Amino acid sequence: MSAIFQQLEAQTYWFKNRLARYEPYDEGHDFPWENNLYRSNTFRRAHLDVVDVRSTKKLYMMHLCIFPHTHDPSPIYGFDLIAGPGKVTGAFHDFSPVHGRTTLDTDFADLVKSHHWSKERELPPWAKAIFSPHMVAAGNITTPEELIRFLNLTKKTTEMYLSQVGKTSTKDYTDKQNNYCYNQKQNPHTPRVMSSLGFEPEVVHDFIDRCLFPEIEKSV
Repeated sequence: MSAIFQQLEAQTYWFKNRLARYEPYDEGHDFPWENNLYRSNTFRRAHLDVVDVRSTKKLYMMHLCIFPHTHDPSPIYGFDLIAGPGKVTGAFHDFSPVHGRTTLDTDFADLVKSHHWSKERELPPWAKAIFSPHMVAAGNITTPEELIRFLNLTKKTTEMYLSQVGKTSTKDYTDKQNNYCYNQKQNPHTPRVMSSLGFEPEVVHDFIDRCLFPEIEKSV
C-alpha cells in the first residue's frame, strides 16, 4: 500500500473515532460507497463519505461536511480530498461563513494563515461565492511531509470546530446554508469524477442532491 493511502486510511479512522461521540442516524440513503451521518445538540448534520476504489481505479476520495443548526451563526465545516497512490490531486478545507464574524471564523483564519502549500489551487466563481478568503486549497501533494502537515492541520481545526459549534441567535441561517449547498452543486468536477469511476450518472446526481449537499425544504 502506498504511503499516501496509509495516511488517508488513518485520517478516515480518526474522523470516524472523533464523530463516534455523536448520534449516528440514517436518512434512508443506499449508495454503493460508505456514508456516515451524525447529529447532536451542537450541530444539525455531519456527513462523512468515503469512496474507496483503490483496487479498481487507484483512487481514494473522502468528504466531511458539518452543518450547524439553522439558528447558529457558526460557519459550515468542509473537508474534501482526492488522491491516487502517488499524489493528492486536491485537498480542500474551509470554515465557510454564514455570518462571518464568529470566533470560529477568526480562529480558523489565524490557524491556517501561516501554512503555505507547494501548489495553491485557484478557485472557480461558484467556490469564491461561498468559501472564506482563508480556505485551504492545495493540489499536487506528493511528499509525506506536506500531506501530514495538511492532515494534522485538519485535526486541529476539527477539534476546534466541534468544541465551539453550537451557538444560538435570533436569526435563521437556513438561506445561507441552502446557498452553500446550491453553489456546491454547481461544481462540475464532482459528478464528472464519480461518473468516471463507473457509478451511474443518475445515482451520482441523486447522491449529490440528496446526500452530499441537501438543501433544507422550507415550508410554504
